[in-house]
Amino acid sequence: MTLVQELARHALARHPDRATMVLEKLDETEVVRLLERSRPTGAAAIVERLSPHYTAAVLSGLSPERAAQILDALPVVSATRVMRRTDHELREALLARIDPKRARTIRTALRFRQGSAGALMDPDVLALPPELSTREALQRVRKTPELARYNLYVVDQTDRLVGALNLRELLLARGRLQLADLMTREPHRVVATADRASLLAHPGWKEVHALPVVDEADVFLGVIRYRVFRQLEEEVRAARSDDVDTSAALGQVIAVGAWGLLDAFSGAAKLETGRKAGDTDQGR
Repeated sequence: MTLVQELARHALARHPDRATMVLEKLDETEVVRLLERSRPTGAAAIVERLSPHYTAAVLSGLSPERAAQILDALPVVSATRVMRRTDHELREALLARIDPKRARTIRTALRFRQGSAGALMDPDVLALPPELSTREALQRVRKTPELARYNLYVVDQTDRLVGALNLRELLLARGRLQLADLMTREPHRVVATADRASLLAHPGWKEVHALPVVDEADVFLGVIRYRVFRQLEEEVRAARSDDVDTSAALGQVIAVGAWGLLDAFSGAAKLETGRKAGDTDQGR
């Protein structure tokens, strides 16, 4: 790796948003080279900030193995956004290579309109019937602990959401009590078709760490995690302050340095491409 490329990596780490703006001005093949040489987690950090359309084009140029590694390292919400922009053949090839649980979550999200509650939810959540005893419920939790975080959700025979309780309440309860005796009835919820504005304004975030998602018939589909809510907040805040942040960044010496380094990387990449083309012509 050249010194310029190493400095460009440093700029990406220190000023990722500004740096990715420069990267998107490069030819896609140059970004493909950078991602092929980066660790999957580092490549995912870059890809997460690129526009979904540009990312889809870059992924198609990567080897299937590396593209799948990056997809596996991305947050599910970001991975879903990218998959929406890829063609069907590439999408299926990549989803077949990643963790099956993650692939199932992405496929579920793709059923819903982008930015809606259904597209942002985690469908892999433990839901139990109300007549279950607390002892039986704990046994279910121990079998699938990855599906139980903070809260448990209670559904009736038609999978309609009827209640919720947190794990602490379950752990402290007497074993013979039923979930129906402990649960909070009519918990906060959001319809899968709700848009971003509705999600951000939902009063339930003042009381819960995850917001249940239901369909029009009140059937439980999954939950939106608090970290997703915070991510949405950050995106809105960033969009509102983009002009101010850009002006401030231009006035900082380090930021200007990062721009220069990435421009140097851009020029070096183009020069390298030109040299290779010249070598090919001479070889002829």
